[in-house]
This record gives sequence, C-alpha cells and structure tokens, in this order.
Amino acid sequence: MPLFIIDAIDNKGNRLKKVLNIEEEALFTYLDFANLTPIKIRQLPSFFRFISIKSISRKVKRSEIIEVLESLHLIVKSGIPLSTGIIDLAEDAQNPVLKDILYDIAFKIQSGLSLSKAVQKYRKYFSDIVITLFQIGEETGTLDQTLKDAADHLKRVDDITSKTKQALIYPAFAITAIFGAIIFWTVYVLPKLVNMFKGMGIELPFITEAFMFVSNFLIKYGIFILAGFILVVILIKVLKDRNDKVKLFFDRLLLKTPIIGLVLNNFYYAFFSEYLRLMIKAGIPINRALEILSESLRNFVFKKAIKNTKEKIEEGYSLTHALSEVKLFPPLIVRMISVGETTGGLEEQLEYIANYYYNKVDYISQNIAKMIEPIVIAIIGAFLLVVIFSIISPIYDLIVKLSG
Repeated sequence: MPLFIIDAIDNKGNRLKKVLNIEEEALFTYLDFANLTPIKIRQLPSFFRFISIKSISRKVKRSEIIEVLESLHLIVKSGIPLSTGIIDLAEDAQNPVLKDILYDIAFKIQSGLSLSKAVQKYRKYFSDIVITLFQIGEETGTLDQTLKDAADHLKRVDDITSKTKQALIYPAFAITAIFGAIIFWTVYVLPKLVNMFKGMGIELPFITEAFMFVSNFLIKYGIFILAGFILVVILIKVLKDRNDKVKLFFDRLLLKTPIIGLVLNNFYYAFFSEYLRLMIKAGIPINRALEILSESLRNFVFKKAIKNTKEKIEEGYSLTHALSEVKLFPPLIVRMISVGETTGGLEEQLEYIANYYYNKVDYISQNIAKMIEPIVIAIIGAFLLVVIFSIISPIYDLIVKLSG
C-alpha cells in the first residue's frame, strides 16, 4: 500500500501534515471524509513503506483506548450509527495520532467493513483479545456488552501493569544509586585520600592497595567497560529477537531474579487468569483462548507454557491436567481450576485467582521497599566495611608514626 505525505487544512482552519498509508484511488475520498482540504500531496518512494501508523503506535496510551471503548459502548447502546459515533470521537480527540486512527476506522466501517475488520490494522493498540471480542459481539448481536467487557479488561490490565511498573521502580532506583555511590567513592574520593597518605610516606596495607588497583582499573578502562556493557546488552537484545532459545533463557532468568521475578510471576498469573476468564465468558473455546493468549504474552517462558497447555488440551487433556504437566503454575491455580472444571464454575474460579494475584502485586508494590531493604543494607554495609578498613588502617599507621 503506497504512502503519501499530505499537506492539508482541517475544518477548523489548522494547517497540518500527515503520512497516510492508503490506496491511491481511496485517497481523496478519505481526505473528504476526514474534512481535510489538501494543499500538497506527495507520494513517498517504495523503500519508505516501513513508515506507517504502526511506527508511531506508542504515542497512543492504553487509557485513551479504554476511553474510546467505553464511548463506543454507549454509542452502540444508544443506537447511534457506529461510523457516526466514531467520527464524533475523532473530532473530540486531543491526540492527533488517535484522531487519525479513529477517522480511518470510521472510513473503513462506512466503506462496508465491520468494526472487527476495521481495527485489524491497529491490533497493536487494541490487542487480539479486544478484536476477538468485537467479532464475537458482531456475530451474537451483543456488541455493546462485549465493548464494555473489552474496556473493563483493558482497565484491569492497565491497572496491573501500572502496579507492576511501580513495584519495579524502587529496586531499579536503589540498585542504580548503590552502584553510582560505589563508583563515585572508588574513582573519585578514595584516590585523593590514598595520594595524601602516600605523600606522607605511609605504607599502604593490602586492602587499600587492592582498592586502588580496582580504582585505577576503572579510571583507565571504565569507558571501554561501559561501551562493552552496552554492546553486550544490544547483542542480547538482537539474539533474543532472533533466537527463541536465547529469549527463553533470559526470560527464565528474569523470572528467577529476586524481587523482580516475584513481581513478574504474580503479574503473569493474574493476567493469565483474567484473560482466560474473559474469553470463557465470551464463549470462546479454551484451546482458541489459549492460542490468542500465547500471542499476547511477551515473556517466552509463559508463552511456551501456554502453547504446550493448548497442545495438551487438543490431545484430550483437561485444563487442570495440562497446566499440571507444564509445571509453571503454582498448586493454588491448578487446584482452583480443577474445582471450577468439576463444578462448572470455571469462570468464577478464574476471577478469584485473578483477584488474588492482582492483590499480591498490589501488596508487593506497596511493601517492596521493606522487602529490598535488607539487600540494600547488606551491599552498602559490605562496601562501607571495605572502605573503612582501607582508610582507617593508613590513618592508624599515621597516628603511630606521629606519636613515635
């Protein structure tokens, strides 16, 4: 699909530029639909096709998508034509990227596509589960309810994600601050004190000499160490993107990291349960729900476990037995799902599990400072102990020398 740079004026008299990824025969129809008067149109060469709305998708927040879904729920419930309602939302949107997305969706719907088809291009914002809910709502005539369910789901995911990020901020800050202080003392403060001791003719003990060796090494090769670290991070990122075994190794390592692993595991347990509950509520078969879920997960350990669970269910296993076989989910989840399958209340059990692990993430985020405090104290204490011995020993020798 060709790309065009459009210099245009909107219906409020504002001049703006846009990059449109659209068929040439539909270009002027879309511009008229979006109330844009073109001043200049230029088609980009084919090698610029990687530039699209997808490349700027990060400029649309999940909270904005939630607001759109809630508004669409009210629009459908009130009987307003869907394309008309989406145009109204587009005109009120403050985010120019979201405005373009909504105009494009409305244009596709007015051209004859369903909502689920119109948003396929923007699955990066809406996610596979939301698009699937659109499709189910259209097929069953319950689009207003599925829109509400989709908004509630994204709200829960957004809440869990924000809690998880909040929980991980303090450990990241604490670790950065500790290593920053260690490097500052090692590279800047201690060398000045040691030079002063040497100027007084004091013989330095082994621990001080060792500390100075580390200090000189960092001063001399620090920039190369930093560059090497950055290159290793980039290399790992590239290998993770291209090799599933590498990604599996580092994702598993991340899940086993103290504190961080605890937060991430609980987040994925809550996300898995919440997602599966919503899919079952919508009437989607479990194997299809697991397939969509595996595509939505970033962590390769959980992605692989969900895929294996799906395969075992297709072989005839129950969900309980399949989850037990993958050996990733804790006994509580397996037991609760077993009760749900036995009693026919799987949806309620999954909701209980999701709430339980959601509350655990919330608790960890509020108490992570207390959890990480012993680790921080131990690291700082060990460092200070080395520093004190490195400084006190020469000072003691100086006092002995002066008193003698």
